[in-house]
Amino acid sequence: MKGLSLIQPVDAKQLEKETLRIYEVCDGCRRCFNLCPSFNTLLDRIDVYEGDVTKLTPADHHQVVDECYYCKLCFNHCPYTPPHHYEIDFPHLMVAWKKRLAAERGVRWRDRLLVMTDTIGRLASATASITNTLLGNRLVRRVLERVMGIHQDRRLLHFSRETFPRWFGRRAKPITADPPVRKVALFSSCLVNFQATDVGKAAVQVLEKNGVQVVVPEQRCCGMPSFDIGDTQAIQQAARSNVASLHPWVLEGYDVVVPTASCSLMLKREYPELQRDEQTKQIAERTFDICEYLMGMKKTGHLATDFTMKPGRVAYQIPCHLRDQNIGFKSKELMECAGAQVEVIEQCSGHDGAWSAKTEFFPLSMKIAGKAVRAIAQAHPDLVASDCPLAGLQLDQAGASARAPGTTVLHPIQIVRNAYGLSA
Repeated sequence: MKGLSLIQPVDAKQLEKETLRIYEVCDGCRRCFNLCPSFNTLLDRIDVYEGDVTKLTPADHHQVVDECYYCKLCFNHCPYTPPHHYEIDFPHLMVAWKKRLAAERGVRWRDRLLVMTDTIGRLASATASITNTLLGNRLVRRVLERVMGIHQDRRLLHFSRETFPRWFGRRAKPITADPPVRKVALFSSCLVNFQATDVGKAAVQVLEKNGVQVVVPEQRCCGMPSFDIGDTQAIQQAARSNVASLHPWVLEGYDVVVPTASCSLMLKREYPELQRDEQTKQIAERTFDICEYLMGMKKTGHLATDFTMKPGRVAYQIPCHLRDQNIGFKSKELMECAGAQVEVIEQCSGHDGAWSAKTEFFPLSMKIAGKAVRAIAQAHPDLVASDCPLAGLQLDQAGASARAPGTTVLHPIQIVRNAYGLSA
């Protein structure tokens, strides 16, 4: 964006000027029409004012910003992103606005709490049985909705009694080749650490099956949730901490592999934009999505192909944050290596972490998920896959009545693990 920085304090006049410039371009292009709620609102309001973006009211601006859940699909759709001289970066414009509105309106304690994923994960996993029971109780959920604004119908991933790092630390270490085929520092993510733990287990099992030595360094939440409240300072702190932890492993020849698309996007794309130092750049260059990494191994002839079970027909929803990485359909290709027939669903799930849990946005998130659910139903799959466990949760909830009984949503790495015949 011309003249705007995510790491500097927001200049209100400069932001308003840049906003009107970008909105003028969006009005003339309209390629992102119906892409997400923000663009629906923006273009509808511009039409009301007969194309005069200067007539947009503060309430109009606020609604566009609040409805943005940072899926980043518009960045891929936009023909005017850098290096084009228009330099349009709509997602970062929204973050700048979120920073401004956080300063002007304040941030609700609910919103601050929901981005504290590591703290919530540690506490909830330590009391997993009680926590999961309470979160499944309708009365408790009604109270949470009234007190915190978390929608009572929003399904939540269960917390695991045994966290992924604890599982990794206690398990018997496999005998690997010396030297190993490759070395990986797994950035498992807070979601995998405390809730979707089997995704982490599957990633380790498949990597080790292919002769890869795996370590799990100290790490914290990647910082992606903080985009919801425009807290770029918190994201910078997360970046500094994770880069400091991962960099020594990279210097020792380890690649950074990530099983969740939002976190790999952060390490690859967002960290280098927020702190332009050599260590961050090196981490970004050596970071890979788990399926991207395994397909790289296939290219060099190092991927084991002794699959024992065919997955069948898979409807694969590719998460928005994986599409933004522009790596192609590596998860699809990997599942096809395992014998699956894969149909790609290029529709947003509408989950976005905390955004869809909020009372004011939950119905809208389910409406967004409808396109993906309808496409999945038309595919008549045996399995549904998504690289994002939260997208999987959303698709499971939104599409439960449309799918055949027994159909489940898995991460592609779980499908590949199962195809190898490895025990969960």
